[in-house]
Amino acid sequence: MGQITEYLTNAIVEGQLIGGERLVENELQRRFGVSRAPIRESFRILEKNGFLVTYQRKGTYVRKITKKEIVEHFPIRGVLEGFAARLAIPHQKPEDIEGMELALAGMTEAAEKNDPKSYSKSHGLYHRILIHTCKNDTLIELITNLRHRAVWFWFSALYVQQSFEYAIRVHREILDLFINKDADQLETVVKEHILYAVDKYLMYLSTIIEGEKAVNL
Repeated sequence: MGQITEYLTNAIVEGQLIGGERLVENELQRRFGVSRAPIRESFRILEKNGFLVTYQRKGTYVRKITKKEIVEHFPIRGVLEGFAARLAIPHQKPEDIEGMELALAGMTEAAEKNDPKSYSKSHGLYHRILIHTCKNDTLIELITNLRHRAVWFWFSALYVQQSFEYAIRVHREILDLFINKDADQLETVVKEHILYAVDKYLMYLSTIIEGEKAVNL
């Protein structure tokens, strides 16, 4: 089940499966050599995480991201992650900074190699360390749930491929502010970094919509 879920998640995030595309259970059964039950369980997990949508008597489809989701999602995350970064400052330990430095080095190496998958892995570690250092369990849970939403995964794939230079620069700035315990500026930069994503993603979404219109003409 885990293998199927991971395969479908990666296929959606990397654009091999696009919004509106139907998933065929029989094809997945043949690919993985399993019964229908684990396929449906993976569908259930991915639907819960916002990647898929199932219509009665019509089947299961890759869910399309809407402008409304983008506009609602990123400002909330910006405020929450900025606040978490502020709260993390008095709790920081040398191992937290070391872990973020190593993660940033991994991001930089992946950017130089144009390796989005490795970049995403190091990027996720960087933010997990910063968020968990705030020691506020409620805030950690809220942010983690938002970061697991499909809208963020899709943006991450786009963002990583188009904005390496900006990404490395702003994450270096965030880490330096964290080290220097500049709470006000740190909260501002983290928030602005996430809000920057809104316009980028809306531009990307508009190109997808225009492409779909052209195909349907």
